Amino acid sequence: MNKLKNIGISALVGSLVSLSAAQAGGVSVTGSWELSYTNLNKEKVSGNKLGMNKNLTFGAGGDLSDGGGVTWASTIVTSDTLGLTSASMNINMGGIATLTYDSGTGGTGANAVDNIVPTAWEEIDHGFSTGITDLGGISASKGVVNLTVKAPVAGTGISFSYAHKMGGDHLADGATSGDTGRGRGMDLVVDLIDYSSPHFGMRFGLAAETEIVERSCKDATREGSKANCGNTGYKDNPYGGSLYYTIKVGPLSLGTQATFESQELQASTAVMNKRAIIAGGALTFGDTFAVSYGTAWDRYKWNDANRGTASGVKSIPYGVINLENEYTFKGDDSGQYTTTRFHGYSASMNIGPVALKATRNKVSGMGENASSAPRTHSEINLSIAF
Repeated sequence: MNKLKNIGISALVGSLVSLSAAQAGGVSVTGSWELSYTNLNKEKVSGNKLGMNKNLTFGAGGDLSDGGGVTWASTIVTSDTLGLTSASMNINMGGIATLTYDSGTGGTGANAVDNIVPTAWEEIDHGFSTGITDLGGISASKGVVNLTVKAPVAGTGISFSYAHKMGGDHLADGATSGDTGRGRGMDLVVDLIDYSSPHFGMRFGLAAETEIVERSCKDATREGSKANCGNTGYKDNPYGGSLYYTIKVGPLSLGTQATFESQELQASTAVMNKRAIIAGGALTFGDTFAVSYGTAWDRYKWNDANRGTASGVKSIPYGVINLENEYTFKGDDSGQYTTTRFHGYSASMNIGPVALKATRNKVSGMGENASSAPRTHSEINLSIAF
């Protein structure tokens, strides 16, 4: 927390710093203390606007062989109540390949590139109940295995994540998650260009993810049954993809990212698919001060218009036959799409272990219409790290 958010072009997602031989068997404890002041738009009840957060991180690492270039490291992060929030263990094989077991850190796979647009502090959807569409549901879950292979120096490479069962919680050794009602998850990140130097950097890549659900309408139909084709469950396996590009020239960093996600849900009230475009830039002045601005466009396509009833979303209804061969109605596309816009500013100043950070974000459109949801979020944060 005592460093400005890295707005440069980092190495491939999931790659971890190798521990030197001098660090073999070393144990470390780090932490942070944060005090925040948060203000919502005037229509919302804020109550007490002061909040505090404390985190402790325990780390350990060492060599697995003498001079073999294979090291291990483990990290455990706790919350205010000393409850386990996340943990990971990784084996770094000579700096080229890294094998990681991740239980909630979200530092590998597609979740680490869910939004890589440069910011001085928080992302522009920080503080809102409706966030910008992104990938990362697979590698952000608990119990993910990740393998990252990258080219030396340039960082170009691939990162693959696999979760045997989605929706599980932290598990002790010897325990199992049981049936969570979810399926297997996989994601893949490919960095085509990933170059970084003190005054110039560029990153261009793509990510994809999918969840193999236990039972979908498509599976049932293939077997000659329609038992899973109704107003609940999945039509098919959910999937998504993202394309990103960032560039850094001196103190200026720019980035843009486009993401598509298909949830494949059958419910008439569910979202059919989401698509988002986000862009932003940041200016950094040494290691002391940074400012940034970003904007995003997020569009939902709902199931209502093509799965509604006579009382659903429609203007000029006409008859269609649904999966159950029953007569229903379909409206026009006027009610099938909703659009949400985000934009926000961030700034951060770093003085040794002390950092002062601020952000002001705004959302408009259909994404934050619930009476309990803020449409602006302003926050000032003071943090001390050790």
